[in-house]
Amino acid sequence: MRAMTILLIVSIVGASGCAEFTQPVRNNRTQQALAESMPPGHLFQRHMIDLNGLTLSVLEAGSGDPIIFVHGVVTTSNIFPQYVSAFSPDFRGIAVDLRGYGDSEKPPTGFTIDQFSKDLIRLADVLKIDRAVWVGVSMGGMILQLLALEHPERVRALVLVSTTDGPMILDHDIPTIGVPRDYREVSKQMIVESFPPDTPLPTFRPLLERIPTWNATVIREALTSMLQFNVHGQLSRISVPTLIMVGAKDGVATPTIAKGIQAQIPGAQLVEFNTGHFMMAEDPDQFRTVLGNFLKGLPR
Repeated sequence: MRAMTILLIVSIVGASGCAEFTQPVRNNRTQQALAESMPPGHLFQRHMIDLNGLTLSVLEAGSGDPIIFVHGVVTTSNIFPQYVSAFSPDFRGIAVDLRGYGDSEKPPTGFTIDQFSKDLIRLADVLKIDRAVWVGVSMGGMILQLLALEHPERVRALVLVSTTDGPMILDHDIPTIGVPRDYREVSKQMIVESFPPDTPLPTFRPLLERIPTWNATVIREALTSMLQFNVHGQLSRISVPTLIMVGAKDGVATPTIAKGIQAQIPGAQLVEFNTGHFMMAEDPDQFRTVLGNFLKGLPR
């Protein structure tokens, strides 16, 4: 089996006047953790995409039709590497760090569901992708619901994972994130509480290690946007093939909410996992199988 190659291209973007907006430091431990989560025998590329004023970091692998993965409020594209190449040569996987997250640029503001959706359309434009299969987890699923409603012509199929069609409340005192509450502790608590109490630490340690790649402003604005989100009653306008995944033990994006989303989207499929919020981390084999079966069934 040939050796796996990881190409890391680090772009230095404009510095902010505040230390909170400095770019994250990528160290050997981060690169090793990423490498260990990637299956052997595939070429992966981490590169920077200039969106004419905003630079986003993208993890890409495989060949075929585009499938774009979008992370949530306390994760980055690093929750997806083992899936990015899993469906090649039929699908070319692309996992993006949203603005403010991971290795992407951290502007002073703009960390909202609406702006994230606009950024994704710009990313698809730059990559010359007319229509894609979009996979969104948690906040990523909220972003993609809005994207599918506002840009239906850009969506071939939709996969909504652990998400809601209305407000998602993950913190009850958002304005205090940063001062006096450290955003890193707030993020850590959100991640830990997303898993069942008996989950082994190695399952979610990679998520905890990515917390320093965002900042207080990012999570404060994103959580506020999630609190204000509501597309309930509008999803019947989505006509593309749609898969909904939900964890039976998820206390936030619950099975009841998932069934409500399914009821609105004609022909939507629903698969329930025996997991918490992050089934792609708890049960990666089933996640890969369920997503793979959905992709195989898409009209060509």
